[in-house]
Amino acid sequence: MDIRDRYKFEENGSEISLMPNYSFLRALLWWLVLGMIALPVILYYFMDKMSGDQFKIAMGLWSVYMIYFLFDLLFRVPVKYIFNKSEKCIYRKVLFSRKLMNFDEMTYFVNDERGGYYYSIGKKRNQFVKNYRISNYFSGSKASERREDEYIKEILFPILIAVGIPLNQEEQ
Repeated sequence: MDIRDRYKFEENGSEISLMPNYSFLRALLWWLVLGMIALPVILYYFMDKMSGDQFKIAMGLWSVYMIYFLFDLLFRVPVKYIFNKSEKCIYRKVLFSRKLMNFDEMTYFVNDERGGYYYSIGKKRNQFVKNYRISNYFSGSKASERREDEYIKEILFPILIAVGIPLNQEEQ
């Protein structure tokens, strides 16, 4: 899968848009199907073999599992960041669009977390208080470094050029 397809990156004359969590959609749907298959198995096979309390616990765990994946499917995967060149604004769209910041307020940085890192954007004055992840997690492996290089060249550089942030000579 191409890096532009993994992020659903679209660039036209007036705006750039990307969905940082789009690549998780396929795996998320498989886990959701697995959860749907687990329901009849729990109901028909384990219902007679478990006590009433054990069955309630199993159904409670299944419900939490399904709610978690449905929440991800409805509210995390469809997050779209729109960099509108004509208005010089950045929008975040889930169900409706919300203005995040202007281009001149934006900064980008690498955020380290739990043994991995990812690229984020935020306002210059409070980027560590409120920031927005615009890439998947990367690690130190060779495959991850290759994906990161593709991400930087194909997605991050066009965004930085559109916003007007000068590129470091070392990164090119």
